[in-house]
Amino acid sequence: MSRRIERTRIGIGNQQIKMNRNFWTTTRVAIAFAITMIVAAGLSVAVWSFSTVDYLASGKQEESFVVDCTFSKFRQIMVRKNATAAIIGQSGMTLLDEKIQDVQLDTSGDDRPLLNAILGRSKSGLTAIKQITVKLDDPAIDADKLVLRQQANIQPEVMNVVTKSKAPAGNLESYETTLEARPNGDRTEVTTMVALCVHVKLPKMFTSRADTQVQRSAIDAVTEQARSIKAFIAEHADERMIVPELGKD
Repeated sequence: MSRRIERTRIGIGNQQIKMNRNFWTTTRVAIAFAITMIVAAGLSVAVWSFSTVDYLASGKQEESFVVDCTFSKFRQIMVRKNATAAIIGQSGMTLLDEKIQDVQLDTSGDDRPLLNAILGRSKSGLTAIKQITVKLDDPAIDADKLVLRQQANIQPEVMNVVTKSKAPAGNLESYETTLEARPNGDRTEVTTMVALCVHVKLPKMFTSRADTQVQRSAIDAVTEQARSIKAFIAEHADERMIVPELGKD
């Protein structure tokens, strides 16, 4: 009887050993599988992060400032002294050519348009459209020229100038700059904006860095534009009579 009980105990023990072996074998397989999946997922993320993509990076910056010049004189200087170079700015661009495509003069609100124009107190409205060609000096842009369309709307109490690229140039998808000026007491308040979009090829994980770099370009451009406009106005602000520059398109 005791031998039979002992055999039963031995049999049960062997079964428990087999079950424990099966349990640890199954656990090891599960752990190994989980580790494999984690490694595979990590490799997939790494491959995705470093894969090259065509990304449209963008930047936009606006700046406001005040110049020590009445709006009436500011308007005369910007119109009569041909301030295109100041509006475009010198950051990475050089003016090559400009052509006037349309000019409209509205004298309906001015009872003495010629005399007021001579005296610098014009109440007439002016709209004009230009085509501008600039040279690109930015090594990040794989094009050397850009054609822009500039539209100006100049009224007795406000000036708006919008300059936009007519088509992409190399990897520069679009470029736009705006200028708005208004009277501010005996001075003039000016707001300028620069926005651009650039195609870049780079790893997916660096797209935010590309946006940062293009945004920096927009900041630099609008800062340089403000400096150029201030210098341009200061150059002519002390002139008693603003004489138009002739001989230019």
